[in-house]
Amino acid sequence: MGLEVLRGRVSHYQAERHFADFVFTDQDREGMGVLAVAAGLAGLSGQAVGMASAAGSTKEEADYLQFEIDGKPVKGWVWRSPFQEGDRVEVAAEWQADHYELYAITRPADNTIALYPHCSRGSKSHWRNAWSSWLWGTAYFILFGMCFLGVFGFFRGETLTDEDYIEYLSVMLAGSTVFFYPFFALMTWSLGRKWMPFVRMSERVFTALGWDNPAEVDLVKRSKAQRRGGEALEYGVFYFRY
Repeated sequence: MGLEVLRGRVSHYQAERHFADFVFTDQDREGMGVLAVAAGLAGLSGQAVGMASAAGSTKEEADYLQFEIDGKPVKGWVWRSPFQEGDRVEVAAEWQADHYELYAITRPADNTIALYPHCSRGSKSHWRNAWSSWLWGTAYFILFGMCFLGVFGFFRGETLTDEDYIEYLSVMLAGSTVFFYPFFALMTWSLGRKWMPFVRMSERVFTALGWDNPAEVDLVKRSKAQRRGGEALEYGVFYFRY
């Protein structure tokens, strides 16, 4: 069944902050350390994954909303809700047994949108962001390692000639590049695929709302641009105009 868009004013609004597990299975938790590194390099919810890993838990904090639109019951998760009683909104939702399950809620008056956790990009922008972050993230990782090796080699200067020192750095740079780029590419691809259910849900929401080119939508980028323009948005709340 496809998503429906409900339009109207919010009534009987309730928002409760809870912890829930939106991403990882028991098997994933066993490899959380590696996934956290890959998430940072891929630019995929690195902050949330890193915090979860550090805390030894994969549960994340989000808002669970319950309200009505024109008498229709709506329930669902979003990262954070800036909405309140009486707001005129548009909701992308799917009918369940006794309520509409919410996946996104927008307030057209100020172009604000909150979505189900980890939903923010279409497929093309998702992979473009992942591979761009992999390219530059791995480069910085190797650069940091080379600086460390360079200092180590410097203090061994008494036993290394200038030619040996340059050869040493060249070999380490080549070896690091050959090893780490494919290694982190595999991790980026693996983690990027894990995020695809959220990406597909994002595209369903963008399509239901009538936005052009759902695969190209990048609410993170759009919201960062808006913040630079002077308007601050809460974490997990995005700005849109399409």
